[in-house]
Formats: sequence, C-alpha cells, structure tokens
Amino acid sequence: MKRAFAVLAVLMALTAACLAALRWISRPPGGSREVVFGVEPGWSARRITSALEDSGLVRSSLYALWRAHSLGLSDGFQAGRYLLDSSMSPDSILRIIARGDVIPVPTHWVTLPEGLTLEEALTTLSSSLDMPRAELSEAVSDRALLDSLGLPGAEGYLFPETYEIADSLTAREVLERLVSTFESRWEPSWDTALADLGLSRHEAVILASIVEREARLDEERPVVAGVFLRRLRLGMRLESCATVQYALGGVRERLSFADTRIESPWNTYLHEGLPPGPICSPGTSSLAAVAYPDTSQGYLFFVSRGDGSGAHLFASTLSGHQANIRLARSGVTH
Repeated sequence: MKRAFAVLAVLMALTAACLAALRWISRPPGGSREVVFGVEPGWSARRITSALEDSGLVRSSLYALWRAHSLGLSDGFQAGRYLLDSSMSPDSILRIIARGDVIPVPTHWVTLPEGLTLEEALTTLSSSLDMPRAELSEAVSDRALLDSLGLPGAEGYLFPETYEIADSLTAREVLERLVSTFESRWEPSWDTALADLGLSRHEAVILASIVEREARLDEERPVVAGVFLRRLRLGMRLESCATVQYALGGVRERLSFADTRIESPWNTYLHEGLPPGPICSPGTSSLAAVAYPDTSQGYLFFVSRGDGSGAHLFASTLSGHQANIRLARSGVTH
C-alpha cells in the first residue's frame, strides 16, 4: 500500500510539473518589446515557429508549432513583415501571421509615360521615389546586373507604366521591377511575328522606340512601322527626325539641315540601318506595331500634317512626299 501511495505521489508530482511547464511555455516571454518579424514566402510552420523562438517572441517553438496545428493555422501562414510584441501570447501571434496582418509598407507612386529616354526616366524615378539619381544611374550601368536580366542596355526596357514602388526597394530592385514589367507585357506571339520579319527582339525594341517618338496616334503606328521596315528592306536610310533628336540630346521644335548632318551613330540621316540601340522606352502599341506592321499601301515617306492633330501624310514616292510637304506647309491638308 505504501508503495502504491509513493508511486501515486510521484505521478502527481510529475503531472503538476508538466502542467506548470505547460503554463510557463504557453505564456508570453515577458515584458513588452516590439519586434518587426519577417516571414519569407515558402516558409513552413516549423520554420516560422523556430524563428519566433529565436526572436524571443515565444518560449518554445515546439509548443508554438503544436498550437499552430491545434488551431488549424499551420498551412495558412502568410509572408510579410509583422509588428509583434513579446507581451503577446503564442496563440495571438500565430493568428496575426495567419490573418496576414502585415505592416503597411510605405510606397511611392511613379508614372513613366511612353517615349521617355533613359535619362528622362531616371530623372522621373529619382524625383518620384526620393532616391538619389546617382544610385539609379549606377544600377542601369551595372554590366553584371544587365547581363543577369538578359539586356544589352537599359535604354528601351524601362517599361512605361504607373508603378507603386515600396520605399524599401533599392535602385537595383527598382530596375528589376521595371524590366520584369517589360517581360510580362511582351506578347509571346510577337516573337513568331518578328521572326517572320527577320527581326530580333532587340531590333524590334529599337524600331518600336523610333515609332514611339515619331507617331502620336495609335492607329498610325503600324503604318509608320511599315514605312521604316520597307525602307530597311530597300536599303534606304530611315531618315528619322526622332533619332537626330536623340543624338542631339533633346527635343527641338524644328530640325535644321545642319542638325541632320551631325555625326552620330544614332543619326539615321547619315547611317543606314537601325541605330545602335533604342532611343526611348516604347509602349505596347508601338511594340505591337512593329510586330504587325501595315505595309499594304507601299508607303516609304511621311510628314506631319502640322495641324496639331498628330496625324501624318503618307506617300509611296518622293514626288508624292514633296507634294505632301507643300500641303503641310500651306496648312491645307484635307
């Protein structure tokens, strides 16, 4: 009988000790200490509870893991940054992470319109994101970064879009975001169409950048693209004013004859073929126009109507083009 009482006493003592230990590990670590706790995408419940213990937010990762399974939360944790406190119970912390009550991330909005040059885009980004321009310039000049993104250069690939950019992003990450948007907007069908035209993707971006700066009306972009493609096939110089503007480093209301004689590889009045690279970031309409150009009318020339509409007069012969120039200068284009 005494032996039975002794065994019972030991069992009761062990039970009391286990209950005391359970109560201890189920309580908050103590004090009140705020901790910014990060959960990365793909983290398991075990990884999260282990990190919670390492951060001093729970006393036992095993207990927290058991509670996660008991509460049915172990498969529902969400990635993000959380503001937690060491005074919170393990259950409260687990529910916060399962609900995805993340810290609001400060952001800036920035709009990059179609047709911005790289330098113009960097100025806009620097101003809108409150980020040193030197950091952005360094990122777009980082050869290793550009190689990792599969780019010959950044010009032409900062996709025109309205972006919400987190304040925490570095200049490199901003560049990666913009290039990633370019890739997501690129239609796979364009690759097939461009192959039929004998153009690489980079050549298409170069030509689309010229179309972007030359054509203001979406309905004219395929026609303008068709003009340039026909001139390329015939061995004619593109003679694009937009490429001269780029060579001069800024937009001029009217180019002089001397401007078209400036020595630059981007001056398509002097040099045959495409310029060495894009002259701006083209939008979807210009990219699509190059993939699916309109060459049905056999046009080789165009000139602005000069009436503020943004429209052009097209011609298939030099004499027709000269007649269009006279019409545009006279103001009688209808």
